[in-house]
Amino acid sequence: MKEYTEADIRRFLLDKYREPIESIGLAREALADDFDFLLSGVIDSFGIFEMIGAIEEKFQIKLDMAALDAEQITVVGPLARYVAQQGGLGNIPDSRQQVAN
Repeated sequence: MKEYTEADIRRFLLDKYREPIESIGLAREALADDFDFLLSGVIDSFGIFEMIGAIEEKFQIKLDMAALDAEQITVVGPLARYVAQQGGLGNIPDSRQQVAN
């Protein structure tokens, strides 16, 4: 399994939300680690679930969001670090695999 860095996760998120970020007059490259997708209006409350789903699909991991402070789920720096740390810890199992008894 490929390991992803914090920079990989950050790049993915900033590319995914490029248009809404630029529409509020911000440059993706200049965003600080404390940039909050939700508080800035880039995503809404439903967008949180979409964002987490997109991360899980792209990086083939299952995130335990209870392990991340709820106030930091939509903050680019802490979220990118958390996802990178999860790395191979939360692999999505192949549904074709059978569980051994």
